[in-house]
Amino acid sequence: MTPGNDLTEDPAARDEGNPAYEQAADTVTVTALHPRGAKGASFTVELSNSESLRLRAETVASRGLNVGDTINVTDILAWQHDDSNRQAVEAGLNFISFRPRSSKEVDAHLRRKSFAAAARKHAIHRLRELGYLDDAAFARFWVESRETHRPKGQRALAWELREKGIADAIIEDVLARYSSDETALARAAARKRAATMATADCDEFRRKLGPFLARRGFSYEVVEQVVDDLWEEREAVD
Repeated sequence: MTPGNDLTEDPAARDEGNPAYEQAADTVTVTALHPRGAKGASFTVELSNSESLRLRAETVASRGLNVGDTINVTDILAWQHDDSNRQAVEAGLNFISFRPRSSKEVDAHLRRKSFAAAARKHAIHRLRELGYLDDAAFARFWVESRETHRPKGQRALAWELREKGIADAIIEDVLARYSSDETALARAAARKRAATMATADCDEFRRKLGPFLARRGFSYEVVEQVVDDLWEEREAVD
């Protein structure tokens, strides 16, 4: 059973007068416990109604779960729900540990891990509550990282942040604090590109460098100024 799925009844035992139905409606028996993973961090729990589910090893141990135990269905579903929430938080925390992430990125990662919507929602809420997930902090990190490693204009930055699921109000606030000179950023980005065009004439230089800066989200005015400045620098050296 995947995280978040419900146990289902045995269709062959749905007659209310059938004793097997009475037991399936209230309790199930553990028929097997199979450790999963190299470290046995979880178990596949097989049940007498032909269903199976996955529980953390910690839950199996703390509940003293053994083969042959008869368990209330409501209880075991609650354990599974709690385990799914905990596993989602752990998976989200591990994902964030590599670099800051937006809430949308975490949700997409947990979806790829097959967590149900309720578990994803719980994990995002809990990670925010613990201070590990903060879309405003992520937006600041993203803008600062772009400035240092891959300079871009505000239009491109705003588009990237929207793609990451950042709210417009946060984007506006972060970019309003973004005090870097766009001309200087465009010049820094253009210099590396211009160095690869040492033999280009003026027309080729402008035809390639202008669109390159435009794709980085710099305004027309900034692009024109930077291209002109860098060509004049080259002419002065030559």
